[in-house]
Amino acid sequence: MNNSDPSQTEQTSEMTDEAREVIGKARRSFGFSMSILILGFMAIVLALVYRATRDEESAAARFSLPEISIPADAEVISIVPVGNVIAVTFDISGKIVMRIVDTASGEIMKEVPVVTE
Repeated sequence: MNNSDPSQTEQTSEMTDEAREVIGKARRSFGFSMSILILGFMAIVLALVYRATRDEESAAARFSLPEISIPADAEVISIVPVGNVIAVTFDISGKIVMRIVDTASGEIMKEVPVVTE
């Protein structure tokens, strides 16, 4: 008891050339976008793996000094690592001094008094 005309169902199920062209463009655009997205994720994963596995010297290994000598009654204000030196600023009897120490040998390279104006 189906009253539908077979010629009508044939017309509605068949796509026009314009519709096929639009769907084809949409598929190509989607494929291109997904390819770019996948390449981006691959680049991120490779960057993370590279950073996790590279053999870079850690900051702790660069500063292998067992101790830094400062006067006994000095109060340390700050210790700042800069390149291959450590800048230690301390207060000794109200006088502020910055001592620059070589990280490899522990040798005091320079001692600079800090003055206020």
